[in-house]
Amino acid sequence: MNQLNVTPLAAKAMLVKLTVRRANLTRRDTSAESYIQSQLDDTSLVVNSKLFRDKTNPINQIMSAASEVYTTHKDRTLAYVDKGPRLLPNTEYFDYSAQMRQRIQQVDNMMALHMPNYDKYVQLDIAYRSLRPNGRASVSDYPTMEEFQDRMGFDLKFSPLPEASHFLFDINEDDKAAFVQMMEQVEVGARNEVIKTMLEPLSHLIEKLNKPIGTEGAIFRDSAIENIVSNLDRAKKLNVSDDPEISDMIGKLAQAVSVYQGTNVLRESPIVRDQAAKKLDEIARQMGALFR
Repeated sequence: MNQLNVTPLAAKAMLVKLTVRRANLTRRDTSAESYIQSQLDDTSLVVNSKLFRDKTNPINQIMSAASEVYTTHKDRTLAYVDKGPRLLPNTEYFDYSAQMRQRIQQVDNMMALHMPNYDKYVQLDIAYRSLRPNGRASVSDYPTMEEFQDRMGFDLKFSPLPEASHFLFDINEDDKAAFVQMMEQVEVGARNEVIKTMLEPLSHLIEKLNKPIGTEGAIFRDSAIENIVSNLDRAKKLNVSDDPEISDMIGKLAQAVSVYQGTNVLRESPIVRDQAAKKLDEIARQMGALFR
C-alpha cells in the first residue's frame, strides 16, 4: 500500500465541532409586513420581529449566554476547510474543554433556574413590548416552555485531523496530491488567521494615532491597546505550527505596546504619538508580509 506523508499539523492539532441548538425567538409581524409591502410594492417581503428584547428578561440572558458558548468556541479555535469542525491545537485541549464546559454549564444552570417561571417571563415580555411603538405580541407568538427547552442545547465532538493511516486502501496519485494540497491549505489558512488576529486591532490603533490630537477621529479608548494585548495572547495559543516568524512578531508587538499600557501619553504627547504611529506601522508592515 502506498503511504502518504503525514502532515506535521496532524500531530499538533485536532478537530472540534460545536453543534448549537437555539430556540427560534422571532415572530412574523403581518401588520408591519403589509405596510412595508404596500410602501415598496413588493409582496415578497417578510417582516420578523425579535421576542425577549428586554436585556433584563432572564430568557434574553439565557440566549446571550448561549451565544457566548459559540463566541468562546470560535475565539479559541481556527477555521478548517469547511463550516463544520474547527482546528484546535493539542496544547489547548484541556483549557478549551474546561472553558467550553463552564460556558455550557452556565446555560444549563440558567435553564434549570428560570424554566419554572418561563410563562411569567413571556408575560413580562409582552408587557415590555406593549410600551413600544408597534410592539405587538401575544402568547401564541412564543414557544412553550417545553418547546424552548427542547430547542436549546450543545454538543461537542473531537476528532483527529486526517492523515495517512486513515486511508485503508490505495488511492490514485491525483487524490494523494489533492489530500496533501488540502492539508497545506489548512496550515496556511491557520497561519494567516493568526496573523490577522494580531493585525486587525493593530491597524485600528495605527489609524487613530495617525490623526493629530484634537482632530476628528483621533480619540481612542483604552480598549484599543487592550484588544491588541488580548489578541496577542490568542495568537500565541493558536500558533499551532510553532511558526518562529509568528512567535517573533508576537514578541515584537508585545514589547512595543507594553510601553503605552496604563498611560495617557499617546493621548497627550503629539511627539510620542507620532513616534508610536511610525513604529507600530512598521511592525504592521512586517506582519502583513508574513501572509501566504
